[in-house]
This record gives sequence, C-alpha cells and structure tokens, in this order.
Amino acid sequence: MEDIVFFDIDTQYSFMHKKGRFYVKGAEKIIPNLKRITQFAKEKSISVIASMDNHKMPGQEKIKETRFSNAFSIPNRKLSDKKIKRLREKNRLLIEKQKHDVFSNPNTKKLLQSVKKAFVYGVATDSCVKEAVLGLREMGIETYVVIDAIRSTSKDNEKKYIVLFKKKGAKFLTTSQLLKIDNLLSITH
Repeated sequence: MEDIVFFDIDTQYSFMHKKGRFYVKGAEKIIPNLKRITQFAKEKSISVIASMDNHKMPGQEKIKETRFSNAFSIPNRKLSDKKIKRLREKNRLLIEKQKHDVFSNPNTKKLLQSVKKAFVYGVATDSCVKEAVLGLREMGIETYVVIDAIRSTSKDNEKKYIVLFKKKGAKFLTTSQLLKIDNLLSITH
C-alpha cells in the first residue's frame, strides 16, 4: 500500500439511495463526485480503502459508482500479521464492519500503518465519516476531508462535525481540487 490512500466510507446502496433502508437524506447528490473520485483512483492507480457496514441484508452492496471489481475483502475478525502484510501490498481493500467505526475491525490500524495521508469521503459525516476522520487523526495520519463528497444525517450535525474535524487537525478540499493531479502531488509530497 502506498503512503496515500483514498478512504471511501460506506458508499453502499442502503445509505446512498432513497429506497435504501438506512438512507442518508441527500446522499444521492454526492454520487457524481464519488464517481469522479473513484474513476480518478482507477486511472491513477491510487490506493483505495473502503469501509462497508456488513448488515447482511439487501442494500449492503456498494453503489456501482464506487465499486471496484478487484477489491480484497477484509473480514471483521483478526487476521494474522502475515496476511495483513500481504494485504498491504494490494491497492483496493474493502473493510467489513458491524459498527459505525471502521476501526472496530481489528485489522484496520495494521492495514494503515504505512499511510501518511488519507482523503476521506462518503456517509454519514456525523457517524461513520466522523469515526474514520478521528481515528485517522489519532493515528497521526494527515487527513483531508473531501467536503463536497460527504453527507450528514442533518445540516446542523454536518456543521458541528466539520468544526470538530478542523479542531482535530483535518484539512478540507473539494472534489475538483482533489482531482487536479498537480494539486494532489503537492499535497502528498
């Protein structure tokens, strides 16, 4: 795994679409940006770590705009150090979780050990995105939130957690800023 990753948080059908069981209001509005980010990662071979609530019901699958055909699934049980080392060499990981916090998967921190910078996007700002941003910052990873590629369960919560992310040292950029390769290179070096 490279020293930078795109961190895709819970871009699953059940959260992203109005018919989804856990729909985050307005989430469908960020899908075009999610698609652009995913396509950019594919074109530039940027490592992507995605989290996925494993709620074992229809809607669990990632939306087509953020899906990778070659992603390696990380079960929510402790893997051997040898297996983790091999997985770190992959650039498409899908971390399963049963809680809001991607760090509840016992493998997450080990998978992120070599990461220096992470670019976070997805849903919901006030739960799963929050846990990812705070966990990354706790690990000392430089964290960028793609502000127009996140969505909260409420506008008030969105504002509240953006303030918290700033306080914890996260930085912000838009999808367009992220996709400018010169900008990305200047951020990552």
